[in-house]
Amino acid sequence: MGNRILIKNGNCMTMDRGRRCEWVLLEEDRIVKLGDGDGYRQYETEGVRQIDAAGATVLPGFIDNHFHLINSALMASWVSLEGAENFPDMGERLRKACAEGRKVVLAYNLSVEELAENRFPSRTELDRICDDRPVILLSRDVHTIVLNTYAILYYKMPFAANGVGLDGRKMPTGIFRGQAAALLEERINEIFTPEDFDEATQAFLPALFCEGVTTIAAMEGGNHLTGHGHNSECDFLAKNAAWYPLSIELFYQTTDVRMVADKGLRRIGGALYIDGTFGTHSASLTTDYADMPGVRGHNFFTDEYMRSFVEECCENGLQIGFDAIGDAAIDSVLDALEYAARTRNVKAMRHRIEHAELIRTDQMEKAARLGVVLCMQPGYEARWGFPGGMYEERLGGRYGETNRFREILDHGITICGGSDHSVCEISPMAAISSAVSHPVPENSITRQEALEMYTINGAYALFLEKEKGSITEGKTADLIILDRNLDEVRDSDLAEVRVNLTIKNGEIIYERTDAC
Repeated sequence: MGNRILIKNGNCMTMDRGRRCEWVLLEEDRIVKLGDGDGYRQYETEGVRQIDAAGATVLPGFIDNHFHLINSALMASWVSLEGAENFPDMGERLRKACAEGRKVVLAYNLSVEELAENRFPSRTELDRICDDRPVILLSRDVHTIVLNTYAILYYKMPFAANGVGLDGRKMPTGIFRGQAAALLEERINEIFTPEDFDEATQAFLPALFCEGVTTIAAMEGGNHLTGHGHNSECDFLAKNAAWYPLSIELFYQTTDVRMVADKGLRRIGGALYIDGTFGTHSASLTTDYADMPGVRGHNFFTDEYMRSFVEECCENGLQIGFDAIGDAAIDSVLDALEYAARTRNVKAMRHRIEHAELIRTDQMEKAARLGVVLCMQPGYEARWGFPGGMYEERLGGRYGETNRFREILDHGITICGGSDHSVCEISPMAAISSAVSHPVPENSITRQEALEMYTINGAYALFLEKEKGSITEGKTADLIILDRNLDEVRDSDLAEVRVNLTIKNGEIIYERTDAC
């Protein structure tokens, strides 16, 4: 008999049609028995590892359906600007990195909304911090990149590219958006090798396991302006994902359908930008931005191209992940899917819209008819959804229309959850807390529904519901034990819940220590 684990005295929330149980038996990589009472005692034999959950909640392993694995792994060694309050605070962190002798200073998670200056720094302000090596700052949504003068010269950025910020003298400010940011991102990534990817990924995986994440949908690759062919990050994961102790379901970010099909992959896009972000006023809306009248953002693809792309993907059996935030972009996606549905069983393909932050009621009705899955990020509301936050600044009278989880579920649409790390923290429990305690109360959902976003719904969104997503006999032995009984936790305390133990394929891959 091979590896066997018995989890007893647990509050097991199976995510299988509401069933609960008190004990689970695992054998090799499968769940083989579950039950209540003292029926487990017959398995308390030599060779069976016994784990006493002591009344704590046991769940299926969490599934993060929107995760940027390679970028997150690489960024783990960069300078984090999370929580920087002002330019002096930011400067202190960057100076420390320069003093460490880094050849290139890369920093991420710069949030203008949290800076006292309420703007991005200029290249000259960065020069005063460090002027003898490239300094590169990425905004939290990774759609704006800021460089010092050294970096501008080092990366030979063409000033004529769309999105290069210029001052009154037509000199670059160091702030790059749109096409310019896309080109810059591509050039920055050229410095990393497959060996860098592997080393960073192996070092990063424990950060996922300690949060109970056992499966991810990996949104890797380029962007809407450069992601049209091969990508080194995607190629790396397509070749090596199976070697890691994490289930990695790759969405290849490209519009080259034939290439993805020839590789034998099943998914395309994921972070295939149909529009931009609220932060850069580039999410595509049907109304003006409240804080920038006359501006509505724009779609990155024509309706004709979208129809052609969807048709080709359907013909090749590829599930599509569309990255669409504004309601005008969502219109474009749904119209293309509806066009394809005239001759194809689009509903069976479970095409996805990633984010879908500003989906309208009429769009919900259409998405439900087309079988569209929405991959949403409750953590966005914690970031930007509070009164006076970025959502209200950008949307004005439409504040409260973002991430309407309650109405979406009531339309019969499947919602899966993702962190979009590094935009939001990895913790699914923090995201579940945000979904249950939405800043606009009528958009909140129940605790059970929020948990399903990261378990059984997450599996459904990846065509994996027969293998994982619930504690069910015969399914893969991916389970987690929390540090307390969720039935005794108030909604306001959900984000504080921690994972004590993570089991992947029947093997314990994480046991909690004081630090995670």
